[in-house]
Amino acid sequence: MTGWIPDNISPNCSLKTLDVSHNNLVGGVPLSLENCTSLEVMNVRNNHIVGNFPCMLPSSLRLLVLRSNRFHGEITCQKSWPSLQIIDIASNNFSGKINPFNFTYWRGMVLDRDAELERINLGVMATIGYYYGDEVTLTIKGIELELVKIWPEFISIDFSCNNFHGEIPVEIGKLNSLYLLNLSHNALTGRIPKSFGKLRQLGSLDLSMNQLTGEIPKEIASLTFLVVMNVSHNKLVGEIPIGNQLQTFSADSFEGNTGLCGLPLNISCTNPSPQFVEVESDREIEWDYVFAAAGYVVGLGGFSWVLLLCPSFRYKYFEKVEDVFEKIFECCQSRKEEIDGVVRNQVRRDNSGDEA
Repeated sequence: MTGWIPDNISPNCSLKTLDVSHNNLVGGVPLSLENCTSLEVMNVRNNHIVGNFPCMLPSSLRLLVLRSNRFHGEITCQKSWPSLQIIDIASNNFSGKINPFNFTYWRGMVLDRDAELERINLGVMATIGYYYGDEVTLTIKGIELELVKIWPEFISIDFSCNNFHGEIPVEIGKLNSLYLLNLSHNALTGRIPKSFGKLRQLGSLDLSMNQLTGEIPKEIASLTFLVVMNVSHNKLVGEIPIGNQLQTFSADSFEGNTGLCGLPLNISCTNPSPQFVEVESDREIEWDYVFAAAGYVVGLGGFSWVLLLCPSFRYKYFEKVEDVFEKIFECCQSRKEEIDGVVRNQVRRDNSGDEA
């Protein structure tokens, strides 16, 4: 189909399902859809539809698929969809921060369903026989999974391949019935919330291709139902938490994080023992000279102290010093006279030779 979705829906609309996926539709989502107060399923996947997020959709909505269109802008809806079960807005141009308001009021994702069911097996969902009469295609780790019928307990959020930035809202951790969360290929920053450890039903988690930092929360290691996890190509650091599931994933689920270590990566987290670094000086200390200098200082100090406090010793000392200098002077004078005599005799002999 081509063209626009008509915007002339009557006020008494009883439409429950609108599926126009995989066509060539253009234009925007008709505002008159808000008249369909019983609308549960809206699937416009793979068209060319433009505009902002359709906040006017009725609160009865259970499944919303806007994937692979040309939607754009921030999602600023302050509206509750208490029955919302699956939301897939991947591969559009949505931007801004992910609004934490939504995760607080999507009551259908918060209900604790542990008493109603055991773990969902993603591979056999379509054969269980307990389902709604609609089908949808979900993407898990790049692989499209077509659910011929939607099991009413399957809860999924896919915001991948958009331009969302900022931190991941910790409020997502309150969606304790969530089975699939895909926030990959955005520009999300900050840390992975520790609250993800409360998502006890989570089976698929994809946070790859963002700018997430910090360590992988150890709380995630306690999620026993994870069958798919991908945090590759972020800026994560530290050791991959050891748990029941994380070490069973392939290494490419963690690649592209230069600071990560531990299994399944082939990078050891064992830091080498701190090595003592000896600072080398330009010359080695000659301890013999140090001791000699110290002895000289001590001796000189003691000798000076005796000279200062003992006048009789001081008198005798300087008297001896004077005698020593006199003897040195006499020796020098005598030597000088000897040298002068030798010089005079040599001069006389030279003069006598010239006269002859």
